[in-house]
Amino acid sequence: MKKWGNMFIANLSKTKRSKIKALDTILILMLVILIGVLISSIFSTIEVFKVSKKESSDSMPRKISRMSLTGFDKELAIEFMDKNHDGRCDVCGMPVEQCIDSGQLECNMDHNAKIGILGSQHIHADWKIYFNGDEFDWLPYADLHERQMMGDKSILGTSAFIHIHPAQPPEKAGDVLHMHATGIPLWIFFKSVGMDFDRNCLTFSNQEKFCNDSNKKLKFFVNGKESNEFENYVFNDLDKILISYGDESEEEIKNQLASITDFAKLH
Repeated sequence: MKKWGNMFIANLSKTKRSKIKALDTILILMLVILIGVLISSIFSTIEVFKVSKKESSDSMPRKISRMSLTGFDKELAIEFMDKNHDGRCDVCGMPVEQCIDSGQLECNMDHNAKIGILGSQHIHADWKIYFNGDEFDWLPYADLHERQMMGDKSILGTSAFIHIHPAQPPEKAGDVLHMHATGIPLWIFFKSVGMDFDRNCLTFSNQEKFCNDSNKKLKFFVNGKESNEFENYVFNDLDKILISYGDESEEEIKNQLASITDFAKLH
């Protein structure tokens, strides 16, 4: 009897150990699953954070490096925003250099400001200029801008806001006018390359002038139609602009208009 009792106890202990072992296995398995779920959750959270951070970064206005503005742009910005030359913006009172850092030509806190920050848009227009029937060659001015963008500190002229590029065959130098902000009038481009342009005259830096007189006239066309906006015109994307000085016939003007390229849409 005692023998059978010992055998029963032994079998019971063995069964109990088996159950404990099975329970341990289940607990270990559950722990592994829990760890796996936890790790998966951590990685998912990290990915969501990355996406959220990227979207937040993309939606926030980026600070424009002052190196993105040319020397001409900085001088013009000071002329616009710090008329009393006290080093502070006349409108917002911030250091004018800080406004320039953010890519402003005009203080964007000024309700009358029309010019957006650098990078607020990027549009293009095809254009031509003729003097007495001869097409103007923009090559020297386009190369000047390219040298400046490559870091040539000796060059003050040209603007990051509105400019032309060197030749990109079949496109000739200056065939396309680039605008990198909203609200940039044409006079800023001309001033940046040392010219003055209005409804009466187009004047070069060497003071050579092409002005209205009894025989010759300065004319301004936008998309085939004569316009009176001249230097104040803010072009729209894919505009075609013609500036012509001389005593051309209607037929000659038609030929000049027809010579304007169609490269702006490729940019």
